[in-house]
Amino acid sequence: MKKTTLLQLLFLTLVMSFAVSCEKTDSKCDCDDWRSQVPEGTFCYSDEGRTKEMLNYKEIVAMLSNYDRTRIAPVEKTLGYEDTRANTFDFVQFKKYLAHVENMSKKANVKITGISFISAAKPDYKGTGKTYQNLIYIPTTTINGKQIAFDPVQSAKQGKLVTFKEMLVSNGYKWIYDTKEEFEKGKRDDYNYNIRVLRENKANFVSALTLDEESLSGAGNQGQLSPPF
Repeated sequence: MKKTTLLQLLFLTLVMSFAVSCEKTDSKCDCDDWRSQVPEGTFCYSDEGRTKEMLNYKEIVAMLSNYDRTRIAPVEKTLGYEDTRANTFDFVQFKKYLAHVENMSKKANVKITGISFISAAKPDYKGTGKTYQNLIYIPTTTINGKQIAFDPVQSAKQGKLVTFKEMLVSNGYKWIYDTKEEFEKGKRDDYNYNIRVLRENKANFVSALTLDEESLSGAGNQGQLSPPF
């Protein structure tokens, strides 16, 4: 009886030690039932070492130099001032964003396969009277072999895949960037339409940002721009 008790105590000690080690590690636990140990909507990742998209400094210098040579002067000449070069996003806040859109996508049964960073420009950025380039980011899913931007918030709300393009069209903007053919056609047919809509709605831009269920999106932004600040 005493021997059995000691074995039981040893077994319980090993189990408790293993559970504590799982709680303390920063990487995903190896426990078979690790998902039962964390709240729903928690996503765990582990460091798998250097990844394939990481650059070396020869590549970086070549890319930055090429931008300097081909973009700075023409853009500055067109705008009359230097445009944004860097968009900086809060790291913790960005992880919160990723967790939320991943959770919304899971509820909508849509698999995230990428994330798009889309060039945009806010009018009268921070009261400067100038327009600076910034980035809108939104998840993508694979459709017919192509990465298509979709709205995880509206997809979860409607219980089906809702593309970014669909939401933009319903809000008065024609998205032309899903395919090369669509882009070439859109440059001819839709570019002027989008410019006209912007001019017609520019006065109502701020009021259009009123938060309601129909205007909520799964896209993100709120980066710090440099320059100008």
